[in-house]
Amino acid sequence: MRSLLLAVTVLLSSCEKDDNFPQTNYSIESNDFFEIISKHPNGWIKAAKHGQDNPNDSFEYYENGFIKSAKIYSSYPKQHLYMEVSRSEDNKPLWSKYYTSEGDLWFETVYENGWASEKKVYSEKGTSIYSYEEGDLISVDFTRADNSGKSSTVFNKTEGSRTVTIKKDGETILEEVYPYTDNTGAAMLTNNQVPLGNPFANSDGNYRKINGSFFRNATWQYNADPSGNIPPFRNFYEFHFPDNIFATTLAVNTEIYQSIIEQYPITEDQVLTLNLTHKEGVRGFRPSYEESLSLTEEMEENPSLFELKYGNEYVEAIYYGKIIYVVGALRNMPTDKNTADEVKHLAQKKMNWIVDGKNPLTAEEQEVLDKVWFEVKFFSTLKQHRNGIVLNNAEDFATLSGDVENSESSIIQMDYAAFEHLTAN
Repeated sequence: MRSLLLAVTVLLSSCEKDDNFPQTNYSIESNDFFEIISKHPNGWIKAAKHGQDNPNDSFEYYENGFIKSAKIYSSYPKQHLYMEVSRSEDNKPLWSKYYTSEGDLWFETVYENGWASEKKVYSEKGTSIYSYEEGDLISVDFTRADNSGKSSTVFNKTEGSRTVTIKKDGETILEEVYPYTDNTGAAMLTNNQVPLGNPFANSDGNYRKINGSFFRNATWQYNADPSGNIPPFRNFYEFHFPDNIFATTLAVNTEIYQSIIEQYPITEDQVLTLNLTHKEGVRGFRPSYEESLSLTEEMEENPSLFELKYGNEYVEAIYYGKIIYVVGALRNMPTDKNTADEVKHLAQKKMNWIVDGKNPLTAEEQEVLDKVWFEVKFFSTLKQHRNGIVLNNAEDFATLSGDVENSESSIIQMDYAAFEHLTAN
């Protein structure tokens, strides 16, 4: 009896000790910077925001963890809303809007079935309307603010051509057929991203191989901003990099970039990113002195007409290659720092396993990771990867990487030069 009582005493003492031992806390609570506005029945976030008087962002999640909507703010050059997105419960984009620091609508995109349907870009120069069919650009129409001029570019993918028609005061001043994709010398009105005519007689350019690759293993980033790893598709001479969370200038014309930042507009902690950029070669172009001089004279004679026909910049170099970008994102993270660090450690372990197939999570570790929302998604320059493909294992990563490796190289960046500098050639 004495030994039995001793055993019971020891057992009770052990239970009391376990009850007092700190338990892992997966709860999501508000703090001085992060406010939970509402929660879903499963305890995950329904609506929340970062910041108080000058918010960084406000957002809504669906119960499954996908973004429902988000508003992103910037303090440069003053506090203002600069990005707004809306997505469906199955993570398809519905619409997005981007604003200037003055509060004016800069450009907006409407989506259908996950693909861009229409994009409008506004500026003091006028309005351009991009029209798409299942994500492929089929036309760009631009109307000057004073209605004095219009331009239209119609793309024919089957024939591999694009037809540019420009009118001034109802009169056609330019109508030309060019290759389907932009080539060296192709002109652009950068304010509104309007493709225009090619004023150069011979602009084939010279091609040279590069065969340079940059690969970065999965590392933690404070946001899913690929601007440092995905080159802007159109790299303008007058390129301005605003001090925002995202370089929204790139979202106008770099479709992968726009897709990524609209899927991951906010982070509760950090995200894992991995990228591979391969530059295969570049085609460069510099017009002759005589041609530069002739165009300069035309530009000085009638600047307004010249800009209507050729814009303000032209393609000076085209880079060909391939891009892979992978995002591992966490949502509904626990407030407790030690618990959050444990979750992040397991997320990195799983993403490494997805990439190299080594050291998988145990069943217990996966059970912990399942308490939050974690997704690994693969993006590339191939159209079928533009909106991202969810990766579940190393076989998925190997298959998608192989698809990119076996594909033809595409245009990954176009460098522009300003017409006003032609005489410097």
